[in-house]
Amino acid sequence: MPISSEASRSFHRFLGLHAFLTGLFPFFIPVYLWRQGHDAGQISLFIAITGTGFVLSLVLWDRIRTRLPFHQLIALTFLVEILLLSAVFLEGENGFLLLFGLLNGAYNCFFWITQRALFLETLALGDTGRKVGNFQIFVMVMLKLGIFSGGLLLDVGGYPWLFLFSVLIAGSGLLSFQLRQVPQPAALQQMPPLSPRTVFGFRDSHGSRTVFLLDGPFLFLESYFWAITLFLLAHQSFWRLGLLVIVLGLIFSLLFWLIKNRIDHLPVQRVYRIAVGGYALSWLLRLLVDRPLATGWLFLLLVLITFATSFFRLAFNKRFFDIARQSGRHRYLLLKSYWSQAAIAVAFPGMALVSTGLAEGTRMLELGYLLAALAAPFYLLYRPPR
Repeated sequence: MPISSEASRSFHRFLGLHAFLTGLFPFFIPVYLWRQGHDAGQISLFIAITGTGFVLSLVLWDRIRTRLPFHQLIALTFLVEILLLSAVFLEGENGFLLLFGLLNGAYNCFFWITQRALFLETLALGDTGRKVGNFQIFVMVMLKLGIFSGGLLLDVGGYPWLFLFSVLIAGSGLLSFQLRQVPQPAALQQMPPLSPRTVFGFRDSHGSRTVFLLDGPFLFLESYFWAITLFLLAHQSFWRLGLLVIVLGLIFSLLFWLIKNRIDHLPVQRVYRIAVGGYALSWLLRLLVDRPLATGWLFLLLVLITFATSFFRLAFNKRFFDIARQSGRHRYLLLKSYWSQAAIAVAFPGMALVSTGLAEGTRMLELGYLLAALAAPFYLLYRPPR
């Protein structure tokens, strides 16, 4: 299938804007809640609400995508993000976590589903690993720029200044996509909305459903729990956290650049198994970061964790998109989101309940990392396309 240059330009414009906006504040959501006095149990409950909000929003997104022009779907992602940012001013009010979590789920849904739909349109046969690698590096660069700016604004100017800056960027992005409209991906336009029977009856020969259920909680352990751990290492400074993430990202990108152009030519299953093994090890290494280590050893540990996690995500995403191209493309993408987010909505209330029996909030983080190390080998159930 020929790659549309317009689809590629639209994808990178959309991805660049939203990755930067995500770095400005959504990246900091778990540590912002932590700083405001919300413990690990409350944050786990917030994550569960986010998963619920994602599923509800996906039902809506799946039904309006055939009725609205694609540039209006993109505009909705910017509008939902502005609502999410506005909800922060209600912190401390009754029902704040519920509203904030539902909006966070809606934002994640409209951003990630729209982004992946555009990305699927840029793929050509045989270059999935390279494209996914370029995608991850581009996301990292734009995200890190946003994180640096967001951390600085939060520590120096406070949230109101960050809110104004974010709304300005989001408004500019919304206007740019209204002025230069994006063609609707034909495959997405022609696909009918998924019925409950299709979602609940989904099974394939790749073990996809089991792995989708597994992957949902892992995504939030990687982002929210790990961000809190790094925040504590950075002495609860937004700016220091941003700087730490940027330095780790720069080192990671140098290593990653050597791999991403080669992965399409390496033995697929061997690479995937090594990636899963390294991923499981990375969760055990996370248990060591709060130990009394010399600065050099601690930094090396953080680099190893970052690299192992990113290498796994490259291998996993390559497998996901390779299967998606053979399994209904956009349909497979939506099924993944339904099952992964449903798992988040179910798993994290249990973690919130467990946290009530732990004396310290950081013990909840350690328990999450230990469970992740034990569960990570189950990613090997994800079988490659034939």
